Amino acid sequence: MNSAQFEQLPPFIKREMDLISEKIRPIMKKVSTYYMFGFPLMLIGILNMVLPFINTDFAMETLLIPAIFALVAAIGIALFKESRFLRKQIHRIGKDYMVERISKSEVMEDSEKSRYITNVKKQVRMDLQPFFKFLTEENKRRQLR
Repeated sequence: MNSAQFEQLPPFIKREMDLISEKIRPIMKKVSTYYMFGFPLMLIGILNMVLPFINTDFAMETLLIPAIFALVAAIGIALFKESRFLRKQIHRIGKDYMVERISKSEVMEDSEKSRYITNVKKQVRMDLQPFFKFLTEENKRRQLR
C-alpha cells in the first residue's frame, strides 16, 4: 500500500493506512523481488527448455541444455509461487490488523464492533471499504463526545 494512494482520504483513515503499510512493507519488498525475478526466469526457462525439442537435430549432448533450462524454470516457478503465498499473507496481516483495531475501539458498542468484524472477515480479499466505514463511524462518534 502506497501512502500516495491515500492522499485524498481523511487524516484518521490515512493514519490507519500508514500503520497497516508499516506492518506489511517488509513483506511487500519480498513480493516484488520474488515476482520480478521469478516470472522472467519461469518464462525464459520454459521457452528455452522446449525449443531444443522442436529442432530436428536430436543428440544426447542437447539434453543438457533443456535440463539446465528446466532448473531455471523450476527456480522461477518457486519464486513466483512464493510471491503469491506472500501476497496472501499480506492480506491476512491486513485483515488481522483491521479486526484487532475494530475490537479495540472504545467508542463503538460491542454489537456494532462484531458486525464490522464479521464484514471484514467475510471479504475474500483485503477490501478496505468496511474498515473505512468503521473508521468514519468511529470518528463521527468521537467528535460527538
